[in-house]
Amino acid sequence: MPGKRSRKHTKQKYFCPYCQTRLWRMGSPKHYLYYQEISEVQKNLNVSRKKASFIIAQNNTYLDQSSWIEDFVCEQHGKMWLKISRKADRKMEVSLASEDDWKNSTGTINPNLPNPSVSEFSYSMSRKPRLKSA
Repeated sequence: MPGKRSRKHTKQKYFCPYCQTRLWRMGSPKHYLYYQEISEVQKNLNVSRKKASFIIAQNNTYLDQSSWIEDFVCEQHGKMWLKISRKADRKMEVSLASEDDWKNSTGTINPNLPNPSVSEFSYSMSRKPRLKSA
């Protein structure tokens, strides 16, 4: 059908913040951000203090459906986690995920810190290079 509107050309592409090559999604779920304090809501949603206090008064936490953390991979720099925020004009704002973003995300543990349920021995052995046997 000629004239059919396609969204193929409007697909968002993400680029590495270090080398500007294209990033590829790893297929991880979106980990949405939540805010529990009035100052966090005010800062991240760009609303007045009065509106932020009203939002927090309704619920103790506000789940932001327009900001999330997602896993990407770069050919040169490997795996990286990015914070993606959808703005009002449907544009995406992309930045590296910070420590505060990890604290305010749903269902995640910080990948920069070792898993507390793994012993030190197992963690150190998983980091050592392995010799290939011929």
